[in-house]
Amino acid sequence: MDVQLFQENDIRLITYQDIISYIDWEVDMRKKSHISLAWYLMNSEGMDALKLHKGSFYIGSVLPDCMPSFLVRRHTIEDSFEVLEGEFQKLVSHFDPEKGINCYFCRHLGMITHYVSDYFTFPHNANYPGNIKDHCIYEEELKKELRAYVHSPEAVRRREKMEMHTPADILAMIRQMHNRYLQMESVVKRDCQYIIELCHKVVDAVLCFLESLSAAKVSVAM
Repeated sequence: MDVQLFQENDIRLITYQDIISYIDWEVDMRKKSHISLAWYLMNSEGMDALKLHKGSFYIGSVLPDCMPSFLVRRHTIEDSFEVLEGEFQKLVSHFDPEKGINCYFCRHLGMITHYVSDYFTFPHNANYPGNIKDHCIYEEELKKELRAYVHSPEAVRRREKMEMHTPADILAMIRQMHNRYLQMESVVKRDCQYIIELCHKVVDAVLCFLESLSAAKVSVAM
């Protein structure tokens, strides 16, 4: 298989081993970015409950890059939105208002944030013009920028207690924001801002939705 790995003045045929090496390298870069994001979310005001099962949240945040499907299914909104919808269904169907947040919940919420953050990473979009080398360089820059950004005052956010009544409302918000994202210039700093903004909104909305289920359960019991 002929694959253009570098620019036109530096083209070579790459082997199967080259492809595997690239995948291993990219997965390592992506893991570090997703772990930075997971740390940020767990340490955001009002999201402390995620720390009760932080190991599961961390695992979920990198799990999609460790699954065999990663080799055949790209983490673009076109190729994996159905997977994201399935993760929301699992989250809701397995949630027990009496038990509250558990390992299962945190693992799958971590997976949700993984897919959402990928949708707002330029190389994971159909309009990305670069090749594999460009993709690698972008991911390296994003890893460094995101790690710094999550510790900056600009990234500080509080829960908005968003009124989204169903997972479908949250999914619609993700679609709407992604459409807006595609209309703007693509740079690493902008990706960091969108990733943090959207993932914070999504986690906030999920927590609000499930908190409402717990409150309704208590109300019925009384």
